[in-house]
Amino acid sequence: MFGSSNPYSQPGETQVTLSVRSLRSTDHYNGSVEQLQRQTLQTYVVNTQNAIDLSINRTITERLNLSLGIPYVAAAWGIPSPNTQPTPGPRAMENGRGVGDISFGGRFWVLPTSKYKSGNVSVGVGVKFPTGNEGYKDTYPNSAGLDNKPRFVDQSVQPGDGGWGLIFETQAFRRVPHAQLFASATYLANPRDSNETTSGGINRSVAQNPPINPDGTSYNSVPDSFLVRTGAALPLKAGFVASMAWRIEGLPRYDLFGESHGFRRPGVEMFIEPGISYAKGSQFVAFNVPMGYYRNRFPNPNTGNAGDATFPKRIFLVSYGYRFAGKNGTTTDTALCQ
Repeated sequence: MFGSSNPYSQPGETQVTLSVRSLRSTDHYNGSVEQLQRQTLQTYVVNTQNAIDLSINRTITERLNLSLGIPYVAAAWGIPSPNTQPTPGPRAMENGRGVGDISFGGRFWVLPTSKYKSGNVSVGVGVKFPTGNEGYKDTYPNSAGLDNKPRFVDQSVQPGDGGWGLIFETQAFRRVPHAQLFASATYLANPRDSNETTSGGINRSVAQNPPINPDGTSYNSVPDSFLVRTGAALPLKAGFVASMAWRIEGLPRYDLFGESHGFRRPGVEMFIEPGISYAKGSQFVAFNVPMGYYRNRFPNPNTGNAGDATFPKRIFLVSYGYRFAGKNGTTTDTALCQ
């Protein structure tokens, strides 16, 4: 937190933040190799992800705060149907929207905040509730471009995953001359193996009653996920802060707890993430654009099949926050690295 001798939120403060995440994926990868032929043949998938997240953070003591996250998802997945040569058919879009999986958790600063004003580490735990619909349906044709009817949408655009989850977090900051270093990591562990929503191969099958695969991939997995960021922020003038971070996010092949059956697209993407934020009084606005430079689609955890997945070139992240005063009637300086 810049411009403040005390970098910590004060008891009774409440910060409400509205965040928007938007991306478009069309580039296919098998392992770390881009499948350029999908673009040449016009058989690529278009995957758009738009999410709005409302988070409410309440400071209980200077070392402890609680947070509630409520997401809303509006996403789409589409592939030409039929997806054949020499002329692919029209793109069949599968749209998914609705309230996602709500989360609630707490964070605690490990070192005494009264002594450690220049750096600290926090740890957090939380719960993800299965409030999102993991069985959302839209009307679209089968893989031959026929039989237009309601079907489950692709796993990647389902508002929820159908599982209770455990959230593990850690954050750290360190003030240095003229800047601040920061790092954070979040891991979502989903103990549930798979849900009851059939996967894309079944949903888009031309068979009237497609057989269930013995390898377990006919139903969607409830996978773990993770996000890690580390970087530095530099205060500019008049409330502006510039930042640069390294970011990695993805889905592991195997879950931390429980079995890992079902269909999933495990993999990682790494980003360079420039950002700019502006704060004045109790309000702040932040804009970050992670730009991908490395992608790797991992093999299926059960069959070992390489599969493929689309990855975005960039992600657009926008946040607006407002901090309400604490018990002493004042708010912590909002000119911080968001």
